[in-house]
Amino acid sequence: MDRSNKRRGRNSREESQESSSQRTKGGKSGRRRRLKPCSLREVEVTVGELGLGYDSDEILLFRYCSGRCTASRRRNYDIALEHTRRAGLIKKGRRDKVQYSPCCRPIAYEKDISFLDNNSRYHTVQEVLARECGCA
Repeated sequence: MDRSNKRRGRNSREESQESSSQRTKGGKSGRRRRLKPCSLREVEVTVGELGLGYDSDEILLFRYCSGRCTASRRRNYDIALEHTRRAGLIKKGRRDKVQYSPCCRPIAYEKDISFLDNNSRYHTVQEVLARECGCA
């Protein structure tokens, strides 16, 4: 074991396994960032920045879902879809991209959001803020 590996507290076998599984092109360190598991995140934005067509400078805490979903929670549908695609029964095309891995999505929403637009009109919009996330 060389000194650089001793300083970092790793042996060469651990380092080679980690580097081969985490390398990507173009990264500064050459390692892929590990995505966090599917969970609720939040960011402060104005209502106008949501892209829903409202002209409002009112600020809210936008809650959204983001993260990695493991393929271990696959259902029979996912298994069958993957198999038929690999067997060539479903052709892969530009318009018909088949996705058989689960994605992080809201499974419950806050009731609604209410706000004033820049013309002092009151609006209420439903299913904008995620309350709970899951893999679907």
